[in-house]
Amino acid sequence: MKKEKKTLVCSKCGSNSVDVVKTWNLISPLPDREGRITVTIMGVLKCKKCGYSWKSVVSKLKVGTGIEVEEGKKKKVIPEEERKPREIIIDLDEIKEE
Repeated sequence: MKKEKKTLVCSKCGSNSVDVVKTWNLISPLPDREGRITVTIMGVLKCKKCGYSWKSVVSKLKVGTGIEVEEGKKKKVIPEEERKPREIIIDLDEIKEE
């Protein structure tokens, strides 16, 4: 069962007029079942109405086989471009000469 994140609301006065003052990223060390890494964008929020400040999750990104962006109740998947593997050719004769 997934939690649905509500829009940013002041926990003290209940106002919807909230500013994001500062943000930083938290990267999950372990991938999910589909091999995607979760990047959580945290932030310091400040209410314009009462001036109360608190820390909260601003949004989440899942990076991997497709990028899933979650902001509030909206979710969208942006497919990643398929990349060709980079081929590195090593000639053992050149290594032996050195």
